[in-house]
Amino acid sequence: MKINQILLAICILLVAGINRLDAQGCAPAPSADDDGAKIIGFIQPQFEVKQLEDGGMSSSFTFNRARIGITGNIPYDVQYYAIVEASQFKKGPFLLDAFVSYTRFPFAKISVGQFKSPFTLEMSRPCNALHTIYRATIVNTLVAPDRDLGLMVSGSLFADKLSYAFALTNGVGLRNIFDTEDTGYDNNHGKTFHSRVQVSPLGFLKVGGGVQYGTHKSIVEDSDKEDSRFRWAVDLQTKFVVFNRDFEVIGEYVAGADKGSYVAGGGGCGGDPVIVEGDLNRNGYYVTAMYKILDNLQPLFRFESYNYDPTSSKGVDYTMIGGLNYWLNDNTRIQANYFYRAEKRLEKPNDEFTIQFQAIF
Repeated sequence: MKINQILLAICILLVAGINRLDAQGCAPAPSADDDGAKIIGFIQPQFEVKQLEDGGMSSSFTFNRARIGITGNIPYDVQYYAIVEASQFKKGPFLLDAFVSYTRFPFAKISVGQFKSPFTLEMSRPCNALHTIYRATIVNTLVAPDRDLGLMVSGSLFADKLSYAFALTNGVGLRNIFDTEDTGYDNNHGKTFHSRVQVSPLGFLKVGGGVQYGTHKSIVEDSDKEDSRFRWAVDLQTKFVVFNRDFEVIGEYVAGADKGSYVAGGGGCGGDPVIVEGDLNRNGYYVTAMYKILDNLQPLFRFESYNYDPTSSKGVDYTMIGGLNYWLNDNTRIQANYFYRAEKRLEKPNDEFTIQFQAIF
């Protein structure tokens, strides 16, 4: 992917027309009017029941996320944000987000540090505001790296009708890999470009999209070649009032290409990850429909399709999710999701029921 192609994609997104983007971290940043430091975080304990491939069942109490951090403003126009993932089920504790932002101009906020990749609608959404317990398979699989160290420029224009975020990062992921035999620089000579743009042409409609492209050191041992990674995504959000209640439909399509080498297998559905030399194309989408039958009760349905092998008519996995979101108050929520999974190539007994309690502080 040449630089002129990247610039062309950005121009198309800007012309296609965006509401303000979501948080750079995993929770909203403070208001510009807030002074001093503020402790932030949330915990997500849950209970899950899973089908096993041998026909049995497993059940367990776990933590999806357990995060604590600090954020605040420094006079004048400087904002800081740092948060740690403490859940042992996420191999914590480790530093998740840590960045400093210059916020003088709302149309061009400049952030430096480690932050969430500004790419795809669902990845841009704060973790404590996800509609389902887990992100879509295609988002978890193709948004790589989902966090990185670098520079980001973001902002909004035209009374928040247009929002954007562009970033340039190391491209080596959350736990940046350093060349200890050198001087501490990351071992990736290339960098990764991330982008997301969103327009709101009508009050009930939002349209967005983005691209992600970069080169990185090959994951094949002793290889002297660099791999390349290209992703693109488009999304649509609609919200209507039906019988005085909000009815929302959200959909997103993500596609990507890996050249050089990639990781196959794993992903939490059995099997160990395997490093494969070669090229790979993947794509997928999800559609979520939600309706608030009460102010604090929201049933939803999601359909996901993940095409991990476009060369085969059977290289597709489907997931259907029936869910219920219940808010005890503004800072606590209970989510219940049933995951029905269907594999076109080889059906597996891997359905799951999960209930999660979330408390924000």
